[in-house]
Amino acid sequence: MLKGRKMRHTSGFITTALVFIIIAACMAPGSASSGYYWSKSGYLYTSQSATYEIRVDCAAQLIMNTPYGSKFDIYALRRPTGSWPSEGSIKSNYDKADFSYNHIKYLNLEQGNWYILVYAHSGFGAFKLDASNTCFSPLPPLPDPCYGIPDCGGIKCTPEAVDYKTGYLNAGESKTYVYQIMGNRNYIEWILSGPCGEKVIPMAVMTSNQVNIMRTSYCGSDFTLYIYKDCDPRYYYCKATKADISTGANKYVGIPYPTTGSRYYAQVYAKSGSGTYSLNARSYNCHDDIIVMMSQQPEMVSMMSTASDISAPASIFAKN
Repeated sequence: MLKGRKMRHTSGFITTALVFIIIAACMAPGSASSGYYWSKSGYLYTSQSATYEIRVDCAAQLIMNTPYGSKFDIYALRRPTGSWPSEGSIKSNYDKADFSYNHIKYLNLEQGNWYILVYAHSGFGAFKLDASNTCFSPLPPLPDPCYGIPDCGGIKCTPEAVDYKTGYLNAGESKTYVYQIMGNRNYIEWILSGPCGEKVIPMAVMTSNQVNIMRTSYCGSDFTLYIYKDCDPRYYYCKATKADISTGANKYVGIPYPTTGSRYYAQVYAKSGSGTYSLNARSYNCHDDIIVMMSQQPEMVSMMSTASDISAPASIFAKN
């Protein structure tokens, strides 16, 4: 049984109101509602919150799925029906809470009136909050293992344009390539295969698992990949927009929402060792939710942001 009431969503000075009350009714055995599930979802940015009022008649379990790579906290305050408590009041006087880094959080609620606060401590994205009646121990709703994780089932987005370069570098040498974003693109990736041997690259935007496997190759050569925006490192002192300076022969750099009309300079640097390399540059116009979900993955975020704003070694300036 679900009765509409109130949900408060707070963001800085902006407050909007929607309405909900949950009654996890204690039904007689065999009743069609004895295993009733309730589900709501929302979208929060860092420091935003959503508050729900829940009346539990015997017992209920809450399960919250949160965006992968973000930290969402959940607080529960048990109190009689009355004035709606503020976010600060719930945080200061909560009866139960889970502010761990776990992707899925659980709270078991006893009979009573509860206020539930979902708070985006860091990161952003969609969350899902389920409530189940546990009066007669029904099976709880199974958490969605793919919620907010684009690696589940793969990312089905093929490149709009592909550019392939290859060459040979001795230790201390570098090669710079120029790319101009001419069309509507919301993601571009550079995949460097170093002297360990060229890898099989899927014809779709790479997942973090695929990138992690590719980057583990090490055969004694250590190549580095720097990406500069609107600054040619061959002739100017530039700060890298993104870079992959991890140890190994293979590298990956991805940039979400590249600027149309800008020029991006990809510089391959043989930090140690020498050999043949190949550089694949691929641009995409994927659905925005794919790009947003990718940016929430801690592994992919590190690959898209490793050594951001780092200076390239002075030894590679003024080289081709």
